[in-house]
Order: sequence, then C-alpha cells, then structure tokens
Amino acid sequence: MSTIEFRRPHLDHKTDTAVLQSVEDYWQTLRHADRLPARNDIAPDQIDDLLPHAFILQRVAPGMARFRVAGQRLHDLLKMDARGMPLSTLFAPQTHDQLQDLVEASFMDPAIISMPLRFESSSLHPEVSGTMLLLPMRDLQNQTSRILGAIVTEPMTGTRPRRFVIAQDRPLRRENLGIRLAATQLMPHANKKGPNAARPALKLVVNNA
Repeated sequence: MSTIEFRRPHLDHKTDTAVLQSVEDYWQTLRHADRLPARNDIAPDQIDDLLPHAFILQRVAPGMARFRVAGQRLHDLLKMDARGMPLSTLFAPQTHDQLQDLVEASFMDPAIISMPLRFESSSLHPEVSGTMLLLPMRDLQNQTSRILGAIVTEPMTGTRPRRFVIAQDRPLRRENLGIRLAATQLMPHANKKGPNAARPALKLVVNNA
C-alpha cells in the first residue's frame, strides 16, 4: 500500500479558515473513492502544526460522542483534559438538541459539518466567535464511529470553562457525502461469540504537540 505524502502547512500567520481548510484537505487525501478515511489512516506527524486545534471523537450513542484525542485548544477552552469527556461539554444546554442532530448527521449520513460558534458576551467577557469542523471516519470494524474534528476560536481570556452556542446569524455547512453505509454498531461484535466473548481492545494514541 502506497504512503500518502501530505505537505505540512505553516500556521504562524494563517487565518482560522485556513486552519480548518488544512485539516479538511488532509482528510480528503485519505479518502478512497466511495470510502471514508479510516481512524488508523491518521498520521499525526503529517499534521503536527494542526494538532493543537484537532480532536478525534468516538460515537457512544445516537447523536452523542466523546473525545478520544484532544488538542491543546480543547484543554484551553475546558480548563482541563478533554479526553473522555462528551462533546456536549463545550456547548450551552439550549444548543444540545441541535448539536445532537448535527453529530448524528456527520456519523450516519455521513456528512461534513462545519458549525459557527459563539460565546455570548457578559459583563465579564466579550463575545467570542469560532468554528467547529466535523469529518466522519471509519473504525477497525469498518463502522463510521469516529470523527476527525478541529476547532478554532478568537482569542479568549479568563480562567473559567467556556460554553458555546451554535450561531444562528452565520451559515452552517452540512454537506452529505453521498456514501451508502452498512448499519453502524455502537459496540461491534460484542455478542457475536456468546456472552463471554471479549470485547475488542481500544488503543488510544495522543499527540498534543
């Protein structure tokens, strides 16, 4: 199998849009005709300049996903390690229903999702805008249960975690990829060999460079 070479972008003065475009460009290089990229196709050293903004999600229930790998930007926003935490932790409660719909669409349509974010202004903090990109991927069982994502925001100050809403005054991208999927199993093959069969091991690879 040939190795895909991807020229790493230099981000010193890149715009937020360019960061997200670079992540999507890399994801596109890993696509194979009508198949989505696989989780194991991701080579962190190919996108090391983008890693602070990047994350990988695992689907755990319809419309719900947890961070499996999380870059430094997620740590800065949550003020803690994001790994193992639900994606919804980043969002205000009134946004959860729409977020769940968009996350499920990314996994099951499947679709590219780019959602505009906003942290509402208050007496202590100014309004802050951002964008989150979701790109569906396959796992070892060929199920679409992973997402390569990225988040960019305007500079923030303060020591408290931020909770975003999905901005309604900016366009939201929901691009159906037109790929027909087999039924996704949230716990693949858990009962295939009987109740005592071992579940497949999870391997976590983290690079927060």
